[in-house]
Amino acid sequence: MMKKTRNKIDLVAFDLDDCLFDSTGLSRRARIKGIEAMLKLGLKIDRERAIRILMEIVDEYGSNFSKHYNYFIRRLNQVYEDFDISFNMKYKFISAAVMAYHKEKIESIKLYDDVIPILKDLKEKDIKTAIITDGIPIKQWEKILRLDLDPLIGLVIISDQIGVRKPNPWLFEFCLNEVGVKGEEAIYIGDRIERDIVPANKNHIYSVYIHRGGKYDTYTKRDNLRKYETPNFEIESLDELSNIIDTINKNRE
Repeated sequence: MMKKTRNKIDLVAFDLDDCLFDSTGLSRRARIKGIEAMLKLGLKIDRERAIRILMEIVDEYGSNFSKHYNYFIRRLNQVYEDFDISFNMKYKFISAAVMAYHKEKIESIKLYDDVIPILKDLKEKDIKTAIITDGIPIKQWEKILRLDLDPLIGLVIISDQIGVRKPNPWLFEFCLNEVGVKGEEAIYIGDRIERDIVPANKNHIYSVYIHRGGKYDTYTKRDNLRKYETPNFEIESLDELSNIIDTINKNRE
């Protein structure tokens, strides 16, 4: 009797931030550009001290907080005795910082060098592609469009667009249903154990942890993780993905 061949990999899905582009590095550079814009306008503070204070605010209020520079000026005025920034200068500094921040984010956003080659390779192999990302739809779509990813990705799933956020495994099940594949026919690449690897594993998707050096890149094989928290594969570059696909498919023959 002929042995039945199981279905091969038919979908590769990716996280967006710190997986396809350097979100952590871009945000830090943009925030520093805001500090430098205020210094250029005459804010009297040491550059490194200013950066340190701003990063404290980012840590305390979160990266998606919209008033980092407002609170930066407020903190200088209220906490440090050597500052007394006038009402008019306060908003001048904040406006300059926000402008510089957005200018850097718009002009410097770019894909990692290994993204386009792997997407072209997947297309040649007739493997479907998707992005599964948390976030506000308008903000995430802006990134995708600025990165020119839209023509290269078959499906985009943004959590806030459908009302389900990682690590809820249903977000990944939704993607599988939309594409029409089973979990064991899919691969997901991300940089966070709890929000990427866990929901992929729970859907029987092959999970791949990618090291990009971002703020959530903390996983090592020495970590004492439970089975459903452990990635099936661990990579440094998307260049390694083709070999993973070939290995999975070969084991199914």
